[in-house]
Amino acid sequence: MKFYLHGKHHVFLFQKGFLIMKLTAFLIIAFVFQVRASGYAQKVTLSEKNVSLVKILKKIKKQSGYNFFYENRLLKYSRNMDINVKDKSLEEVLQLCLKDLPLTYTVTGKTIVIGKKENPLIGNLNSFQQFIITGHVKDLEGLPLPGVNIKLKGTKTGTVTSADGSYRLSLPDGNGILVYSFIGFENLEVNINKTSLLNVTLKQQSEGLNEVVVTALGIKRTDKSLTYNVQTLKGSDVTTVKDPSFVNSLNGKVAGATINASSSGLAGSTRVVLRGVKSITQNNNALYVVDGIPLPNLQTSQPGILFGGSDGGDGISNINPEDIESISILSGPAAAALYGYQAANGAIQVTTKKGSAEKTRINVTSTTTFSNPFVLPKRQDTYGTAANNAFASWGNRLDQPSAYSIRDFFQTGTNFSNSVSVSTGNTKNQTYFSAASVNAKGIIPNNKLSKYNLTARSTSSLLDDKLKLDISAMYLIQQQQNIPGQGQYGNPLLPLYLFPTSGNINDIKNFERYDINRNFNTQYWPYDDLGMQAQNPYWIINRQITVNKRERFLGSVAATYEFSKDLNLAARVKYDNSNDKFDSKFYASTSSFLTGGLNGSYNTGTSNPKQLYSDILLTFKKEISDFSITAIGGASLQDNKSSALSAGGALFTVPNFFSLSNISQNKIGASQTIQTHDQTQSIFFTGQAGYKQKLFLDVSGRNDWSSFLAGTNSKSIFYPSVGLSAIVSDIVKLPVAISFLKLRASYSEVGNPPAAYLPNPGYSIVGGYPTAITSQPFVGLKPERTASFETGLDIKFLKNSITFNATYYRANTSNQIFTVSVPPAVGFSSYYINAGKIQNQGIEATLGYNGKIGNVTWNPSVTFSLNRNKAVKLLDPYKDPFTGLLYSQDTIQVAGTGAYAMKIAKGGTTGDIYVQGLLKDAQGNLITDDKGLPRIDPKFRKAGSSNPNYNMGYNNTISYKNFSLGFLINARVGGIVISGTQSLMDAYGISPATASARDEGGVLVNGKRVPAKDYYGAVASAGGGSTGALGLYTYSATNVRLGELSLGYTIPGKVFNNKIQSISIGVIARNLWMIYNKAPFDPESVASTGSYYQGFDYFNPPSLRNVGFNIKVSL
Repeated sequence: MKFYLHGKHHVFLFQKGFLIMKLTAFLIIAFVFQVRASGYAQKVTLSEKNVSLVKILKKIKKQSGYNFFYENRLLKYSRNMDINVKDKSLEEVLQLCLKDLPLTYTVTGKTIVIGKKENPLIGNLNSFQQFIITGHVKDLEGLPLPGVNIKLKGTKTGTVTSADGSYRLSLPDGNGILVYSFIGFENLEVNINKTSLLNVTLKQQSEGLNEVVVTALGIKRTDKSLTYNVQTLKGSDVTTVKDPSFVNSLNGKVAGATINASSSGLAGSTRVVLRGVKSITQNNNALYVVDGIPLPNLQTSQPGILFGGSDGGDGISNINPEDIESISILSGPAAAALYGYQAANGAIQVTTKKGSAEKTRINVTSTTTFSNPFVLPKRQDTYGTAANNAFASWGNRLDQPSAYSIRDFFQTGTNFSNSVSVSTGNTKNQTYFSAASVNAKGIIPNNKLSKYNLTARSTSSLLDDKLKLDISAMYLIQQQQNIPGQGQYGNPLLPLYLFPTSGNINDIKNFERYDINRNFNTQYWPYDDLGMQAQNPYWIINRQITVNKRERFLGSVAATYEFSKDLNLAARVKYDNSNDKFDSKFYASTSSFLTGGLNGSYNTGTSNPKQLYSDILLTFKKEISDFSITAIGGASLQDNKSSALSAGGALFTVPNFFSLSNISQNKIGASQTIQTHDQTQSIFFTGQAGYKQKLFLDVSGRNDWSSFLAGTNSKSIFYPSVGLSAIVSDIVKLPVAISFLKLRASYSEVGNPPAAYLPNPGYSIVGGYPTAITSQPFVGLKPERTASFETGLDIKFLKNSITFNATYYRANTSNQIFTVSVPPAVGFSSYYINAGKIQNQGIEATLGYNGKIGNVTWNPSVTFSLNRNKAVKLLDPYKDPFTGLLYSQDTIQVAGTGAYAMKIAKGGTTGDIYVQGLLKDAQGNLITDDKGLPRIDPKFRKAGSSNPNYNMGYNNTISYKNFSLGFLINARVGGIVISGTQSLMDAYGISPATASARDEGGVLVNGKRVPAKDYYGAVASAGGGSTGALGLYTYSATNVRLGELSLGYTIPGKVFNNKIQSISIGVIARNLWMIYNKAPFDPESVASTGSYYQGFDYFNPPSLRNVGFNIKVSL
């Protein structure tokens, strides 16, 4: 329900904050100056034909200076009229306008309140109206409420209160129920019981309870009616301190979420896990949804942890943050249940902006930020190398400290982000258009990002507002160059971090020199490859060039037809098409291990993922007495296709001529064509029943027919959910301090799609011949299934100024997919089996305050997330169908390399890290060799879990007049991380620990000192990817940081004579201060945004500290 106030400067929708200020002022005036319209000698002249009553009132306001206050629905269906008056009094004109309409008006000061008048039929039947009721209506502060609708329940008999809150109503008798209703206040029902004087007090509605929340499939619901937890953020929450991927800006602002930015920096993907890791082998990242439609996962690659690789980014980062209206976090399966087989990991639902029905608005925003490394490893600067051209710094003490600093290699990164948007329209047609650009340079030289977005959206109302059309399109061009990666191959950070203390870094900045034998420039690197393919870091960034390009188009059409106020039909179609291309050029004299030859290498490829999504929804809504019913039924089709082609290899005859024609057919490596196609057809329903707006029952169900199940015994899967909520504060009387209390509970069963083609394995074609299938077709495949229960409460205190939400949840994910090896004689090397159960249970909570004292507004909020992850069971004993032997698994390795492994054991977690340590005897003494040096334990032992104990965020916004200050503090408590980087820095004598050990005469082992070089050579062996006893390089992952900071000032439009609406300028920062951290790197930055390899650093690029400024001009 909308109410409009046509004032001197604005036409705007009343919201809670404005309601208090405007009505308070209005009521003060009303209390003192109640007058009749006839007491004013205003003269009005009008000459209009076939115009609406709303338009006439606007013209009267313009001539008379009077403001009109009315309920929109009262005037919405009034007929158009002709009017021709000259120099008539305001009273005469109003009577003419409202003639033959069931409306009346009251004049208070300079405001005219329009409301329903008593039923004229009843008014003329005085002989039958024996009962008169009078009274006053006030709010909790004792102030009168004008314009309150009063209606005899079940009839059309009613009236409205006058300016002093008084009313008089004639009824047939003294029985029945009066219903009092007013904008911003809760409805009140009073039994008449032959009472002739009824003075009532209306209670203000709890803030946000009637706020519309976007839920699964884009269905809009009131927050009050939800039976599960949904968290909503405004678009400004992710654009004030902007990040190239807006998802990173959710960190610390959402309860129940673990959010990690990729260490690949610019345009890297983001790991978002809602309520814990649920799947052992499948995807665990949240589903992204834009305007109710799921987005395809366009993540191009996940790096290997040891030998290198980079993160190619994801699809959601392609969205222009300035186009975002709101974000709904559907953290639990119950909230996302309508997405069926995709819903197990929750969903992040983005609603984009539409055009405005008001005057044309133009917004121009520009953000500039500068970046530097946030956390870097420390180096010793007192000991040099033992000999010329030696790389390890195990030599004598230097005469003076080394001047070399790792920071000298990095450049100041820049990010220039600009956007312009235009919003215009009228009541029938609205248009939104935006254009945006991002041009950025990373902190590692030659790392670049450029991104350009165009967005257009048109919404229209046709056929007397029965048909609504929504057409939108987005076009993106993006290019990334030299995305930073981790690991030891092709990573400039390995030689930089290990560079000898006494070496001259300036000597290798000239990374190439002319080779008279080869007649072109080749790499200059006076050191060996360290057994890790180490090269000149400046050569790596300038002569190993990788470029990724993306061109993406998204288009959608939606139509809704309203058959009646109770029934409508909506249909949507969305097409998403991406064209990706990559080129990798490694110049001659790059390590032949990486190129496969002496002349360099060239690799190229294209990828073309496409998604077609369509759905249809039939919605029925009805209120019957005290009951409200909403039922939605529909069907959807999601069709995904992808084709990819890649080829490349070592250059053949001409060095540095990067063409497939210059690659020997015998040396083309990994040339392949991949085509995939999957489709899911679904039907679904969701229904809600409400009783007196106090009790709500939700039910939903979805049935999926997916091509993932083709060839299996399961042809379709059904996913149900049910929920219940009760508005306790409306049912029982609570202490006055409690403004609102809702209890809720829900249960759901949802899925997680399996890897494609398990029931129908694909063949690889090599040399024109198909290769053998290595795994038995999985005809018994059952998709993973997550059964989830949650319960929670939403409570508001002290007139809604304090809000608290808490949810407890428990989810069990079964039908995990295991791979079992069998003897080759069987005909397959392995087969699959469904087994196991992963449990997640935890608490997510938010606490907020909305306070105002004078000109100061303070809005702090706290988020808290606690999740306990447990492998309840893995593969219980069963009889192998091929060998006849009893087989079981209670431990499974899911990731690892060298001296690092991630294993899931029964009773453990999905984040458990296993490493090698030092051998000890029963008394705890180190077991040493004949040189007195520690021996590495060959057995991997659990060091801890990469999962946090809990996460917290403290978000604060303070405004004073036109100034605003905001900051966000993020805290992650518990868990461990491992640093392979630190291990190798010890092995090469680079770390401060190695210098301290030499200063102290060696390292103490069982009470005796052994030479530092020998000790670290034993526990931190270098080269060949071995990272030694990583148990010594385990650190707490607990960290606290100042995640965001913003300081802004808004110049109001009156300074510019209202030719400009406003100009806002601000200073912003991200990762400004690491308040607490014991690890030698940023524990929140991850090399992989997949399910594993979190908490492991092996020459990962450092995370970024960003500082900059922004400006926004609103016209």
